[in-house]
Amino acid sequence: MTTATSPVIRARNAKYQANVTKRGHVKVPSQAEKKVAKKPAVNPYLVGFLIVALCGGAIFEVLKLFGVDSDSY
Repeated sequence: MTTATSPVIRARNAKYQANVTKRGHVKVPSQAEKKVAKKPAVNPYLVGFLIVALCGGAIFEVLKLFGVDSDSY
């Protein structure tokens, strides 16, 4: 049993038929470029946690350097 293709599917097939022969030379749509550019590489919460951990460790090292007793915490 064969079914007729809808006009929407035929239009999409016609639009992207030229891409088959290009193989790697297809122009990337501008919307895809914008989505890739907006996505950060690292989660902001992870960056914040690392900053707090590093700064907190540095503060404890400075206190230990100047002889402040860590038992008083």
